[in-house]
Amino acid sequence: MDEDVRNFGITLGRAVLSKSWQEVYGMLAPWLRNVQSVESVQKFFEDEYRSTLQANRIEGLHYPEYPEPELGGNGFTKATQLREPISFAGGKVRCIAPEMIDANTRYWMSMKLLCSDEQIESLNFDFFCEVWIAVVESTEGLRAGYWSQGAY
Repeated sequence: MDEDVRNFGITLGRAVLSKSWQEVYGMLAPWLRNVQSVESVQKFFEDEYRSTLQANRIEGLHYPEYPEPELGGNGFTKATQLREPISFAGGKVRCIAPEMIDANTRYWMSMKLLCSDEQIESLNFDFFCEVWIAVVESTEGLRAGYWSQGAY
């Protein structure tokens, strides 16, 4: 992963972890901002937190407390591949904006938001969500051109 892509992922993850939803919204590509709002960005994360908590029979809303995101992914996946049916998800096709093309797709990034050691012990799981992000080059710099909870 190139250093600028890693820095983008770290900055995005830290903004999510600090609940700076306006900042997270600003890190979306223009075409994604056209179909999202600050509130829907917050909902994107909090709904996944709730789902994880409910699956573990935990009441109330908790937020990941580990201060850094865990980043991974691959630089070989481009927009063309992301538009192909997903074999492990029953042939589901991702809704990728036409503005996202192979030439501007830099990295298919995995970003996990982790529990603190105390949360691991009390909640009995180790991460709240794993977001997959197509990091793209835009006129504004690196942005999230597509994202999903899980790799689909």
